[in-house]
Amino acid sequence: MILAAIITSFGTNDHPAYAENHSYDGKSPYYNNCDDSAVTKDKKWIDSVSYVELKYSTSCKTAWAKVTITKKATSYYEADARIVRNTDGKALTCDGSGGNGAVNKGQTSCYTGMVYDYAPRKSQAQGKHAIPNSDAYKVAKTIWY
Repeated sequence: MILAAIITSFGTNDHPAYAENHSYDGKSPYYNNCDDSAVTKDKKWIDSVSYVELKYSTSCKTAWAKVTITKKATSYYEADARIVRNTDGKALTCDGSGGNGAVNKGQTSCYTGMVYDYAPRKSQAQGKHAIPNSDAYKVAKTIWY
């Protein structure tokens, strides 16, 4: 039930139904060393102990989301991130292709796979963190870049 809540709690996308396919889509940020040229385009606090970042590779022209909590997670699927591309609504979470898995017990962060993000494309990072003793989550969204 918690996993279903994680998947659905980001909401829906009101984007075109066609899908773009680029060579970097769904790859880890470490693919072709894209992380070496990473810059943070925006950072939003989800709550007092967690935040989401929109990461962008200037050399690969890709974007991905990273969520961080400032103390070790005490439960499974405690936090997750999602990257969404505006042109086709392609969305990847930490559990998806190229990601390193949702933030689980004992961990502090996760990242998504990348989406190609060269103009006219823009992407948005979304992050969520579980509300203790609840099936609910707090959510934050970055700017589109």
